[in-house]
Amino acid sequence: MPKLTRNEAEDLLYAEGRALDELRYRDWLKMLTGDAVYWMPCNGDGVDPTREVTLVYDNFARLSDRVDRLTSGVAHAQSPPSKTKRLISNVQVDSHDDAANVTSAFILYELRRGKERIFAGRYEHRMRFEEGRWKIAAKKTILINNDEVIDNLTFIV
Repeated sequence: MPKLTRNEAEDLLYAEGRALDELRYRDWLKMLTGDAVYWMPCNGDGVDPTREVTLVYDNFARLSDRVDRLTSGVAHAQSPPSKTKRLISNVQVDSHDDAANVTSAFILYELRRGKERIFAGRYEHRMRFEEGRWKIAAKKTILINNDEVIDNLTFIV
């Protein structure tokens, strides 16, 4: 089984960020495994999303619903859609056989209706080798301000 290299992990994270920044949500979904989970904990690093308050905790079906809403043209909270740009750095990989844990730092800039917001934090991805390529099996987004008031997050961080 292949091991995920840091260069491969960086390429995957950059492709994911670009797909989300370019509002190519369906392309993003194709980067995920069918059992993928997306989690954004509240009040710290998060230990168990089923027992803690979370900002987001979605399985693949809920992510698909979220993408359907965002691409429907009737998602009023994203009309007009946010313009975003992600900067990803400090990528570290712990790879074994057909799975890998990847951590990285990010800064996300958002512009919508003349209002600018900046988010920063850490991504924790669990990658799995499926169908001849690496896919995202889980994504955990830990915002550094997740213990503060955060206005409605209507896009995918």
